[in-house]
Amino acid sequence: MNSQVSGSSTYRSLAQQQAVVSRQLDPTSLPRFTQVCGASDMVSTELTFGLDDLGRTMVEGHVVTQVRLGCHRCEETVSRQVDAKFTALIAFSEAQADNWDSVAPGTDVVVVSSPNVNVVELVEDELLLALPGRVCIDDDCPYMPSMDYGIDGKEICKEAGPEIDVDETRRYPFAGLRDAMKGGGEDKS
Repeated sequence: MNSQVSGSSTYRSLAQQQAVVSRQLDPTSLPRFTQVCGASDMVSTELTFGLDDLGRTMVEGHVVTQVRLGCHRCEETVSRQVDAKFTALIAFSEAQADNWDSVAPGTDVVVVSSPNVNVVELVEDELLLALPGRVCIDDDCPYMPSMDYGIDGKEICKEAGPEIDVDETRRYPFAGLRDAMKGGGEDKS
């Protein structure tokens, strides 16, 4: 059953009806998500409400949007799709959530601020958690900075001559300490 969620619909009543709520959310209604992403398309949401075996209100959700994120490697803006599915119990207080978490660890519990349905409250955290850890997936990105550095921080030219033996260039910062210990700690000055 598709429902239009009014301001007076409660999570419990939607769960008892096994309602499905579909919404298109404007990104400006998700301030924390917009702050992280900067720009995104409309957010498609589908929430299915129900009751679990113990009569607790639960929600299964699916959210999809296209976002533009700044790549940490090449500093270009990259367009990525965020697609998140989640299942959670809905608690109305921290104490209730703690109680449920101790009974069934590993079950996601969302604490809501009101018994009335707030789609943004359910969806925003899930979108933030679904953001990719690595934005740029193109290892051959033409904008990616070179990561090959040689001696003294100078960039290595890949077409350069023969390879240098590592032992010839390795520095031993405590070599003087070894010589001092062999000499018995005598001061030679």
